[in-house]
Amino acid sequence: MDWNYIKSFLAIAETGSLELAAQKIRVSNTTVFRHIHALEEQAGTRLFDRIRGQYSLTDAGTEMLVPARQIMNSFDVINTTISGADATPAGLVRITAPTSFSYFFLPDHLARFQDQWPDIQIELLASNLEFNMTQRYADIAVRVAANPPEHLVGKEIRTLEWGIYGAADRYQPAKLDDLLAEPFIGASGTLASYAPYKWLDANRRTPHKQQTDDLIAMAHLVRAGCGLACLPSDLALPGLRLLAPLPEIPANKLWVLTHPDLRKISRIRETMRWIAKSLKDEPRLSPGKEL
Repeated sequence: MDWNYIKSFLAIAETGSLELAAQKIRVSNTTVFRHIHALEEQAGTRLFDRIRGQYSLTDAGTEMLVPARQIMNSFDVINTTISGADATPAGLVRITAPTSFSYFFLPDHLARFQDQWPDIQIELLASNLEFNMTQRYADIAVRVAANPPEHLVGKEIRTLEWGIYGAADRYQPAKLDDLLAEPFIGASGTLASYAPYKWLDANRRTPHKQQTDDLIAMAHLVRAGCGLACLPSDLALPGLRLLAPLPEIPANKLWVLTHPDLRKISRIRETMRWIAKSLKDEPRLSPGKEL
């Protein structure tokens, strides 16, 4: 039985969607559909009911779930063991990182990394979602979190301070109380639940004229002159100026993480070291620096 069939089966079982399963394991919808069709032919029964584009396990599919996971875990152990035999840094490294770091910081550092380690290939997965690193969807995670997940290991690189930012050609640093009388870009969706935006809603003195559920979009709105915004230092785009710090808002923590079974693999180890040092020394992440 082809392990790719099992991989597709588990992806659909976890997501309930052909499209989401394809995105999860980074193949086409057609490939996932073909894998499931072949697996059902081998099993001699339907494994999923399809209703309005949603996939739910049949009784046969449910019975297959546990052994399928055991098979996948066995492949993971084999892959990790083989990978651990690396003596020199070479091969593919998959890095998942938030969009802000994937767009604005990592490309410069990875270009220099490639000069140092030409035999290591990098796959950069730009996402604010957490990848399943146990099943090797990613090897290294650059993550902003108060604490890392218990199943991952790594180190805290630095803190990312929150502050009030404005367009550099329109605003100068000022007292916090004065800035709260200016128009702000508001947060919507899940972003509105973040501590800085709860604080802002409780303290601002003018209504929001624009809102967004995305930090990068918020930074671009500020740069365009639509208003001020509470932003972490990784969103201090060129053209923005830090007008006042927000020391009462806990700083974000930046981590570089991997699965415990992968940390001794040479290509993983060297890539993590490079990312950690590069971002720790990154001047664009320092509060108060005009860009």
